[in-house]
Amino acid sequence: MIFTLLGLKSVDYLVVLLPLTLYLGVLLALGRLYKDSEMAALGACGVGPARIYRPLLGLAVVVAVGIAALSLYVAPRTAALGYEVRARAESSADFSSIAAGRFQESANGKMVFYAERVAPDHENLERLFVRAEQDGVPTLLTAQRAHPSRDAKSGDRFLVMEDGYRYQGTPGDAAYRILKFARHGIRLESAEVLNPRMKSNAIPSAQLWGSEDRHNIAELQWRLSLPLAALCMVILAVPLSRTTPRQGRVGRLFGAVLIFIVYYNLLSTAQVWVEKGTLAPLPGLWWVHALPIAVAWVLFYAARMSAPRRHTSAERA
Repeated sequence: MIFTLLGLKSVDYLVVLLPLTLYLGVLLALGRLYKDSEMAALGACGVGPARIYRPLLGLAVVVAVGIAALSLYVAPRTAALGYEVRARAESSADFSSIAAGRFQESANGKMVFYAERVAPDHENLERLFVRAEQDGVPTLLTAQRAHPSRDAKSGDRFLVMEDGYRYQGTPGDAAYRILKFARHGIRLESAEVLNPRMKSNAIPSAQLWGSEDRHNIAELQWRLSLPLAALCMVILAVPLSRTTPRQGRVGRLFGAVLIFIVYYNLLSTAQVWVEKGTLAPLPGLWWVHALPIAVAWVLFYAARMSAPRRHTSAERA
């Protein structure tokens, strides 16, 4: 079950890692061209930023479409499956963990089981002892045999005990009762436990459109922000990759990763603000995407303004 949950959760990590991978790939590739002075040669041939952006944005669009498919369709489905797997595991935990000759508390802590013999499939118990509280009254039950069962109509899960006794109340009290039964059922959980309320990350994207719930709005904007992040990061990677042949790669790479972390954290924070009502759905998460574009413009402008200054200094020298 652990590996199943990890596999389902990996989709959430993948939609975040893909923009980061594309961003760092473009940054390192262009940085290599700058280090080998090939970008200077391209510039001398009249290849400007617009020509450089054209193939990169084409690649970014392809990656963004893949991320959109994952975030809008695949990730919600895997999240829903994850909730179902966890609920199913919790529902069977009471029996899968029972060992013969040992006391075992139920998952909800309301019952204690003891069985002298447990079948390999953990579905059939022999000489079972159960301590529980029913309506606040302490109850002890013993049975020769027991097995779990589910009601076909309600979906509720029961422990069916056969050929046993039920001791209800406190010994010595007037209300103390001893009942012999041929067949007796204890409800372990209702069907609602196996059908938990899904969080917004498991709701299909089609149901989020037009919703007025703040959590649903924030979730939809988050799903749409992930493919946009791939485009924004490529736009930022081009000016960030500008280096001289003597500059090292480690410092530039560290700074680039730090920028992505800040960008991702701002998206997460904006999502929480929308959920809490601190931030309106508009601008919502969209203002965060304007930041890397603005930084890219500033870097291009600074590079353009610095070029004439270096030229003037050379003429004076």
